[in-house]
Formats: sequence, structure tokens, C-alpha cells
Amino acid sequence: MKLLKLQPSDYYDFFPFIQKSRLVLPFYETHSEAQNALLIQLKEESEVYVAVKKNQPLFFMTLKEKQILNILAVETFMGTWQTLFDGIELIYKRVFASEACLQFPRPLSEVESRRLIQQGYQLSNTTACKKLHYNTALVLGGGGARGAYQIGVWQALKEVGIPIQIITGTSVGALNGALIVQDDFERAKEMWEKIETRQILSFPMKDNTQNTLPELLRQMASFTVAAIQSKGVSTKPLQQLLDDTFSQTKLEQATQQFYLVTTELPGVTERVIHFNRCKNDQWKQWLLASASFFPAMAAAQIEGKYYVDGGYRNNIPVDAALANGATECIIVDVKGPGITKHTILPEGQSCISLKTPWSLGTVLLFDGARSIVNIKLGYLEMMKALEKYSGYWYTFDEPLSSIKEFQRQFFQYLKKNYQLSLWKNREERKRFYQKLRKYYKDRVYEENISLALLELLGKSTVVPPDQLYTFSEFVQLLADQTDKQEDTFAGMISVQEWLGKYYDDFFLLSEKRQLQLVKQLLVVDLEEKKKRLKGLLEQLPIITLQVLMKEFIQEGEWY
Repeated sequence: MKLLKLQPSDYYDFFPFIQKSRLVLPFYETHSEAQNALLIQLKEESEVYVAVKKNQPLFFMTLKEKQILNILAVETFMGTWQTLFDGIELIYKRVFASEACLQFPRPLSEVESRRLIQQGYQLSNTTACKKLHYNTALVLGGGGARGAYQIGVWQALKEVGIPIQIITGTSVGALNGALIVQDDFERAKEMWEKIETRQILSFPMKDNTQNTLPELLRQMASFTVAAIQSKGVSTKPLQQLLDDTFSQTKLEQATQQFYLVTTELPGVTERVIHFNRCKNDQWKQWLLASASFFPAMAAAQIEGKYYVDGGYRNNIPVDAALANGATECIIVDVKGPGITKHTILPEGQSCISLKTPWSLGTVLLFDGARSIVNIKLGYLEMMKALEKYSGYWYTFDEPLSSIKEFQRQFFQYLKKNYQLSLWKNREERKRFYQKLRKYYKDRVYEENISLALLELLGKSTVVPPDQLYTFSEFVQLLADQTDKQEDTFAGMISVQEWLGKYYDDFFLLSEKRQLQLVKQLLVVDLEEKKKRLKGLLEQLPIITLQVLMKEFIQEGEWY
């Protein structure tokens, strides 16, 4: 079961389900009264949620001022009372609220009161509240140099004040888990911001290398030769970094339970190590073992046995968190190589899963400048997951409703200047959403169309994603961008990112080249432009709308 926040434009899609739904708790006197109220609440942009399982709605809930005012179960709902109350708690647990509250219009009957008391609610006149308890796990996946992102996630959790009781980690996730257990954020952040490959691995490297593809390939070749000659690159620099960074005293004072994953050879067997119970200073050896990406890195030897990177068996150890009592999970996947187990969460389990849409760079080559960017991304995207900020590719310090007037003006601009509307009926609207979603990669609905187009424009004009923007700042930045805008990012980028740059710049079917071509095709007189727009909107609707959005912005129509 998952929760979906509804928008006013979802009204007609969900109307048939709401019309036949039934009241399950006494928020109103009749089913029809509750149905009409929910439809009005949806139109008025109240917080209306639908609980969904296997793409089918189960029940609807309205939240106002942190209190639930309405719940309607769909006609076909066959779940139990526990399913319903799990859904209520999910609304609150998604933002780690301290309690769940239901507000009724009248005092409850004895039967109604008993049902709520059985679920742990305390009653006071017309209000029922339940104190929520958390045993939250932070699950940190492997990914080498990309792990700086997880430090940003930690920063956001500390800032918001969300306590973590359990940590599980693999590879770099294990190293970051130990940093979190030690609870010295500034030291961890400084370590990542100043990190270099030579602090982790020992192989021949040039000083002051340039950030170019040939130089990156030379470093990778040097690394590969060293790994083959030595049966894995030496991790002595990493051992020294562990000695310099960690404090035995602080680790022994840890309040969180920490579990790391490593892989035992020769059987390639997963081992989950309870870090808090490591004897003497064996914890250093287990950290090295979890992060030893064999055969690129040398295997770790502990008590006569050899261990390598935990990613060979379990790169994102969600199961280890659940096995040790987690009731909520915050999963941070930094897209490292390895096996990701398919773990089914228990019904009603609250889960936040972070996996940035942006590339995080190389896995085995470390760079402080890239780490700074990745820390910022981790922070911003965790804050979005906690509903403190909005956006998908970019991060905005405003709710989506702030762009409502901008979108109205953009639609008016299309109609006034080119007699264009994006759809004529619900089926065309649905097809348009599907096309935009292929580019945007996230949920699309009428209210966020302009936001999606703005963010896509930001991507194509290399607006940096590691900053917090207001909508007006972002639009102005796009207005000031030129077609020949250079990417000023100074950190190390991966081979895949270099190839992506070449694809964008030179391949005719890349999104960047299509934007340029469509823009050129529209440099004609107005009548011809209107004719071409009709064809282009049929063949390349999203690319064409981005071009028109840029035109709208640069003409200053949005002020």
C-alpha cells in the first residue's frame, strides 16, 4: 500500500470511485454527505490522499491542519480495519509526525470509541489522537565515491531532528554508517569535501590532473594495471584514513544499532556484522572488508578468512534493517554496482526511498569538488522527501501552488499568440501526461506541467541542481541563459557522463540538439510558424513546448 496526494485535476479520474465509496468512521452523518464533502475538498486544493495497492484505490482521506476530517473506502475495498488504520498512520509517518489525530463532528458512540481505543487512540470530546512510535532505520547502499550523497541525507535528518535508531550499510554505506554512529557531522563533511583517491587507494597517480576524458581514462588504466599486478589495489591509505577519522571512544558510546554487510570468500556468502559487538578494534577490519571492491581492491583478512565488498551479495541491506526491528526505513541508493535484493516491506511499513535522478560521478576515483556537489544533492533531495521543499530534478523553496499563476499565464500565452491548447478531451490529456512523463521521469498532472517544462529546460541549459531556488529565481536564470551556455562544473565526471556530453552535443536525436533544431524551424513569419507548430506539437510535443516556454520567459510575459 502506498499513498498518493491528489490534485484538483484528478477530480474526474477519481470521481467514479468517490461517488460509490462509503463512510467508515463517523466524520459525517451519511455516505453521500461525506462523498460531496471530499469532492469539494479536492476541488479546493485541500490535502486529499488516496491509498493505493496494485494501482487500485482503496480509500480516500482528507487532512487539514494536521487532523483527518474525512475517510471514505471504495466500494470494492475488502481490507481489514488494520489496513485502514495503517493507512492513517502512513499519512503522518511520511513526515515523522509525533501523533495521528482524527477530528469528528460529534462525540463518538461506545462502539466507535472502543474501536479507536483498540487501535491505541486516546479520546477527548470529538478528537481521537494516537502517539506514534518510531524505530527508524537508515539503509545506506554501496557506491564508492558517490557515497558523499549520503552525508547530505544525514545533514537533512539532523536539521529536521529525525532520530535514527538502526543503521545498515554496505561498502561506502558501511563507512558512512560508522561516521553517523560516531555523530561528528562536521568532521565527516570535511573528510568528504577534501577527499582524494590517493587517500583511499594506493596506485600511481599524477598530481594536478586535468578534468578531461583522456586524463580520466589514463587514471583508470593506471588503476587497472595496478589492480592486476597486485591482485587488488592496496587499501593501506584507507586504513590510515580510518585511523585518522574514527574515535574508539565515540564509537563505543554509540546509541544506534549498526549492522554492516560484507561477503565471505571463497563461498561468496553474505555476512551481516553487528558493529556494536565487534571485539577490540576489529571494527576497522570489518569496515575495510565491507568496502573492499575485489578484484579492484585487495580482499580483507580477518581471523584467517577473506572478505570482500558486501555489494557482491547485498548492496542495499533493507532486509538487515527489517530483521533487526525497523518499523520505518529511509533507503539511500547511490547507484553503486552490486546485487540489490528484492525485499518486500511489511504491509503498512513507512518507507522513504532516495535515488537521485542525477548522475553522481565515478565509483572508484574520489574527488572533493564532486563530493561537495553530491553532499548538497543528498541534503536537498532528503528535504524534498520530507516535504520541506518541492521539485523533482531541481529544488524549490516554495510549494507547487506558487507557480499556479505562472502556468495560467503560459497557457494564456499559447492560446493568445498561437491558438494552441494542449488537449481537447480527457483521453488527449492522458496521452500528453504520458509523453511528458517519459522526459520528466516523475509523476505528471495538470498543476505541475509548467514546473516539469521549466526543470527540463534547466537540464538542457546546464542549470546546476545543487542549489535551492525560488521559482522566480529559476525562471530568471533560464531567461538569462544562452544556447551556447557552458557547463562550469569543476569536479570529476565519469566516463558515462563524458559520453553523455558528446551525445548531447553531436547526436542529432539528443534532446539538446532537438531543442536547437525546433527553435531554428520556428524562425519564420507568424502564419508559417502557426502551421509548423501544429505539426511539431504532434511529432515532438514536449520539445516544442520547451521551446515555447523559453520564448515565453524571454519575452517577459511572466512578470
